[in-house]
Amino acid sequence: MSQAKNPYQIRTDVLAMAKEMLDRQYDTNMSLAHQAMDLYKDNAEQALEAWEKYVPKMYSPEELKEQAEKLYSFVCTKEVKE
Repeated sequence: MSQAKNPYQIRTDVLAMAKEMLDRQYDTNMSLAHQAMDLYKDNAEQALEAWEKYVPKMYSPEELKEQAEKLYSFVCTKEVKE
């Protein structure tokens, strides 16, 4: 039988979940940027434009915290939807 998690463990799990979500989003966007670069590999100017347009910026600690807070608010909600 598993032991109930304390609030700190839940928050740590939620933070890890939020990081994983943002990492996956970043990786997906980076993959799309590489695909765009491949389309223009014969034209350096267009490749650079595609790189600047499609390469995602890495998320900030604040964005990670915001994502975790969104997920954690679900945990704290006592509302039951039928």
